[in-house]
Amino acid sequence: MKKKVIQVPIIVGKGSEQFFVEKEIKISPPNPPIYKIEKIDKKVVITDAHVIPGKVIFNAYIWKNVAYKTVEEVCDGVVSGPIYHATFKIPFGGFVEMKPIGCDCVKESDVAELLEACVEGEKDFLFDEAICKGQKVYNCLLEKDVVKITFKVIRYEHIPLCLEEEKKFCDDFDKKDDKCDKKDKKDKFDDGCKDDCYEKRYDCRGDYYAKCRGSYNQKW
Repeated sequence: MKKKVIQVPIIVGKGSEQFFVEKEIKISPPNPPIYKIEKIDKKVVITDAHVIPGKVIFNAYIWKNVAYKTVEEVCDGVVSGPIYHATFKIPFGGFVEMKPIGCDCVKESDVAELLEACVEGEKDFLFDEAICKGQKVYNCLLEKDVVKITFKVIRYEHIPLCLEEEKKFCDDFDKKDDKCDKKDKKDKFDDGCKDDCYEKRYDCRGDYYAKCRGSYNQKW
């Protein structure tokens, strides 16, 4: 009996951890200091991940783009100025404990796959104050972020498959398709017959009433 061997990925572990990341950003000339923060765009990028017994170790960084207002002119209490941005990366790393799923332990030969990497919460602090044309501005930004990382670990297994079982499966699948096709054709045929019968009954009834109307008119 001939056999085939298929390779399938099996999930053997999963885990999630939170990480605290802090970074101080200094706004240096020629960039003007920060007057007000307009918006912050962010994302977490995992650069590499490796499995060790029971854990996944990784390296990553937070990419951030801070758009902020500046002070250029102040007239009658109205502050005007262009919007600048500061784009930077905050590198970090760590490990995530893996909970085994259907196995004794997570092995080094397994493969890590990322499920989620996001900033769950953040807080931005402005400090190093200065005065620009009578307005308070800031030269430094302190970033504090809480990052959530979730991995799963997969293991490739080889499963033997008999050709007879494969053929039986294919035949059963084809028979099921044939039954579905025949049923669809039968339903369409029945619908067509119903429509034809309805039309015939309608025509016969119409002819009958037409004859009656003709006799009635002839009588009078």
